[in-house]
Amino acid sequence: MSKRKRITTQTVIERRIKEGRGKGHFAEYKPWLTVHDVPSQGVVTRIMGWKSNRLHHYFSEQFELARHYQMEWASKCCDIREQYPLLPLEKTLFIADKLKIKHPVDPKTKYPIVMTTDMLLTVRADNDLRFIAHSIKPKSKLNKRVLEKLEIEKVFFKDINIEWALITEHQTNYELVKNVEWLHSAKYLDGYGVTTDLIELLEPVLFKAIKKQDKPLAKKTLELDCKEGLKAGTCMFIVKHLLANRLWVVDMSKRILPTLLPLKVIYNQYQNGGEVHGIVRK
Repeated sequence: MSKRKRITTQTVIERRIKEGRGKGHFAEYKPWLTVHDVPSQGVVTRIMGWKSNRLHHYFSEQFELARHYQMEWASKCCDIREQYPLLPLEKTLFIADKLKIKHPVDPKTKYPIVMTTDMLLTVRADNDLRFIAHSIKPKSKLNKRVLEKLEIEKVFFKDINIEWALITEHQTNYELVKNVEWLHSAKYLDGYGVTTDLIELLEPVLFKAIKKQDKPLAKKTLELDCKEGLKAGTCMFIVKHLLANRLWVVDMSKRILPTLLPLKVIYNQYQNGGEVHGIVRK
């Protein structure tokens, strides 16, 4: 798909507002910027969200996408809205003027751009919901100009009583991130040919085999695939599915290395009343 024209004008801003960019929640949300709206400065990614059930657009695999995986796993985080616009434009212009900071402009048209924050999270807090804004930047990029623009963001969210935080690589658990990345495609059963009935049949056998801790996970699951006459990778998919849905509980802060190490399951929620896509274990 071709890139859209990467310029900012009043017409472009009005068009995006009319399209509903920055509006909605969960599957209805439309980010202000997509991977087609900006020049690529690295690996851009579109990924289907667990919480939102829509495609998310990220411009940095190491930082934005990594934070996405961490927030996907965070049980108190309900929704992730990336590239969230700071509207109306007049508000950030006013804040920039008040702070005596130059407002970001389009380098070609010199028209003020609509600033965005990398993520606006919806988070459960006791019996209520609240929003938290995250600006995600590597420490090496925090030069004077970047810090000025972050100050505009910080004041914008403070004025509307939303918590704002700067997230660097030091607030990201990359062991957890790699584990969630590995599990991510196995959250749902669609398209792989695995059914809840098959999981019901194989889970006790699979759990018993893995519990022995005598072989790496990949070798153990492949052996069971062969024994049961299943397509190679089926049992590994089931393991990932159970982990992704927290039906097998492991220490996600430690890297899962399926080809090198056994899998240590701390607790089997599946055999203790867990639920798989509406099917409740008795």
